[in-house]
Amino acid sequence: MFRSDRYSSLFFLGLAAFICWQSLAFGVGTLGQPGPGFLSFSAGVAMGLLSLVFLIGTFLKRRGSGEPSGEAKTGSRRATVITLCLSLFAYAIAVHWLGFVLATLLFVVFLFRIVETEPWWRSLTKGALVTAGNYLVFVLWLGIPLPKGIFPW
Repeated sequence: MFRSDRYSSLFFLGLAAFICWQSLAFGVGTLGQPGPGFLSFSAGVAMGLLSLVFLIGTFLKRRGSGEPSGEAKTGSRRATVITLCLSLFAYAIAVHWLGFVLATLLFVVFLFRIVETEPWWRSLTKGALVTAGNYLVFVLWLGIPLPKGIFPW
């Protein structure tokens, strides 16, 4: 497990470096006047930082840290992946009927409550914060029209 984690983090670290290098050819610009390569450069930097954090974590984490092993781990991962795929499919359908706000709130609460097994109050709080944050960024700040559904906002 640790060897494959290290290989994957090194791969993504190299990919991030390649993305940053190629973005420089487009011109990054400045924060006030971003160039055409600014977004891809920023994404490459973020990917590189996350890969570096993950790589360092593989060296700091102890082997056998209480994780289930063998078939129990594979079976629970498979069920989680299937649950996530089905819930994402349901979210894509529900966002048109219920609207972005309600569908996103229900989707995030479902993820925190069922997949991560958080308590109800914490799931609802996180769901409201994620939904409000997405609404603020996409609708109010960027001005992107999102499906309204049954609510006028």
